Amino acid sequence: MSLAAAAVCASLVAVSLLMCWLYPLPQPKPYSLVITDRHGTFLGAFLANDGTWRLRTAPHEIPERIKRILIEKEDRYFYYHPGFNLLAIGRALVQNIKAGRIISGGSTISMQVARMLNPKERTYWNKFVEIFQALQLEWKYSKDEILQMYLSLVPLGGNIEGLKSASLLYYRTPINRLNVAQLLDLILIPNDPNGLRPDRRPDLLYRMRCERGSDFLRRGLLSRQDSVVIWRTPAGVSRATIGLTGPHFCLRIKDQHPRSSEVQSSLDSRIQKTVEALVTNHLRPWKARGVKNSAAIVIDNRTMEIVSYVGSESFEDSLASGQVDAVRALRSPGSTLKPFLYALVMDRGILTPKTRLLDVPYDLDGYAAENYEGTYSGFVSAEEALRRSLNIPMIRLLKEVGLTSFGATLDHVGFASLQPQKPRLGLSMIVGGCGVTLEELTTAYASLARGGLYSRARYLKNNDTTGLPSERAISEAAAYMITEILSGIDRPDLPNNFESSVNLPMVAFKTGTSYGRRDAWCVGYSAEFTVGVWIGNVTGKGVPDLVGSRSATPLLIDIFNAISSPHQKTILPIPSDVGVRDVCATSGKLATKWCSHVIQDLFSKRHSLNQFCDIDKEYMVSIDSKKHYCVMCVKKHPHKLAVYQEYPPELLTFWKATGRPFRTPPVHDPTCEQLPQGSGPQILSPIHDMTYLLTHGEEKIAFYATSGVDVKSHIWYVDDRLLGHKRAGQKFFLKLQDGKHHISCLDERGRLSSIMIVVQSL
Repeated sequence: MSLAAAAVCASLVAVSLLMCWLYPLPQPKPYSLVITDRHGTFLGAFLANDGTWRLRTAPHEIPERIKRILIEKEDRYFYYHPGFNLLAIGRALVQNIKAGRIISGGSTISMQVARMLNPKERTYWNKFVEIFQALQLEWKYSKDEILQMYLSLVPLGGNIEGLKSASLLYYRTPINRLNVAQLLDLILIPNDPNGLRPDRRPDLLYRMRCERGSDFLRRGLLSRQDSVVIWRTPAGVSRATIGLTGPHFCLRIKDQHPRSSEVQSSLDSRIQKTVEALVTNHLRPWKARGVKNSAAIVIDNRTMEIVSYVGSESFEDSLASGQVDAVRALRSPGSTLKPFLYALVMDRGILTPKTRLLDVPYDLDGYAAENYEGTYSGFVSAEEALRRSLNIPMIRLLKEVGLTSFGATLDHVGFASLQPQKPRLGLSMIVGGCGVTLEELTTAYASLARGGLYSRARYLKNNDTTGLPSERAISEAAAYMITEILSGIDRPDLPNNFESSVNLPMVAFKTGTSYGRRDAWCVGYSAEFTVGVWIGNVTGKGVPDLVGSRSATPLLIDIFNAISSPHQKTILPIPSDVGVRDVCATSGKLATKWCSHVIQDLFSKRHSLNQFCDIDKEYMVSIDSKKHYCVMCVKKHPHKLAVYQEYPPELLTFWKATGRPFRTPPVHDPTCEQLPQGSGPQILSPIHDMTYLLTHGEEKIAFYATSGVDVKSHIWYVDDRLLGHKRAGQKFFLKLQDGKHHISCLDERGRLSSIMIVVQSL
């Protein structure tokens, strides 16, 4: 190479570097976010950050013959030139000189893209810059990538750019459904974007379409069949808005992916439209009763992908606050947290489905617990308590295991919204005294459907085949036993359409109703899906008729009927850890030889404790059955063996108060000099090791205790000071000074129970 040639090359490189520094390639314009469902079906789109409708349009989205027409019209040598066409530029220059003004630019598609990325006044210098930036585009991008930019950025009137944007806003349909006349209009409008808008000057657009269509027909770019469509299709349209399928869901996608141009979500548009229709139809009669809002969410158990998300019955209904997303709203969960308390207690080994629980009046920490219907059942099995959603047994269980442990269990199944609430939560949380979201509830129940494995709900389609990341939150055995309880049909909250549902799979579900009847819930799961339903008012207004079993459950069953595979009659396989054992029907614990009625119960081989029945017991009684003897005094008396039930004192007190007959062991031989057997009185109030905060000087603390039916009276002491005799089970009130207090209760047989409390005035 000669020195002169080298100098020329160096000069060109220097000029190119200088031009790149002075006129860097403009950054791509922001695209509108397009959201599709799991099958690629369009769900919705949002304005780009600069306020323009600019949807990315790929070349393969338009028919091949239309793409040929576009290239023939705009730049027939597009695939051959380096970014500019010297012949076209020369021809344009001659035309401009003859006209005395700029009438043609000779721009290639690459040059037009450069101008759209960086609009400038039309001058000869700017044309030179445009050529240079077209070269930059060609260096950086492929021809198809440049064509995609053109199809996405080309102006089509107002704030509409790109063929896909215009297709949705002018014709209300995806671009792949447009006919040849409409597609031809879209490639003609850029000649005069505002003068040829189909919503303003359809006459001019139609005239140009016919003229150019005849030309393309003569050149063999269109067929005679195309010409019929071109002449007969009207050009006039009215500009529309781009609607959203699943608007609350789409808004969440937008918040999570603000810089994306296209997101394939997990939603299934077919299931979404089905659930939306069911929600609308179901809520219609409830609106007449003052219930304005409803929400539903459906999760695929296998992938944890959200396939349906209905945040409100109507997003456009401003009078009903339809834009409030009730899937994310904090609401009182009613009784829907109870299965997770069972999971905790089952994994501690102290509960199986047949375990008997106390359901009697319970006053604890100043909180007088009661069941929803205001009645008490006395002694119920755990499965019955959960199916009937009894409150008292749950509060007793929560008191036994502690709020901290239960809170940890709820953390493991994803109740993040409870974290800031924990300092002020009490035993009432198990009956709805807290706030959770429908999304959290449904995700947590999906953990039960997945055998105790927790994973977060997914909003995007998961193309990762390596498996779903999951954490063990609940044992397989507990998840299975809870599922068996919740899928039973011996329950009062079954809707009328449950047994008549022909295609209904096996479904386990739990209802809930919040205090004041502000919220009605039903969350359930099959082997395939987990569905959560909420009905109420986002304003918090209660409605007397609003009950989970009557309002939310029928909707849940309808959803399962509509989306599930028929004849699916199992939810979870039986884990290897689960077995069946004989238990005493009286206590729900392992049967002894004295148990007269034995039933079968599920249990965890790994967790369930081997506790034997402590109710059915054998006694040595006198021949007339009026007294019993201990081992120390029986030798002096003729006796016989008899089996009696030794029930908890609280239960006997309840039965006595309600007039229910019961059989108890005869009294111990009063002539026996041995100390009486058994424990002393059970002090129910005050609570041991509790601090009582008094809000005013005259506030008093409740005292009462319970004992066996053979005990008639109690003797109370406070700080070794005698208070006097009270009937067993009698409640009385006492004012105490600030400080620590030692409280004792003695029964008439000399058995003593003591507690410590602290009193503090505010």
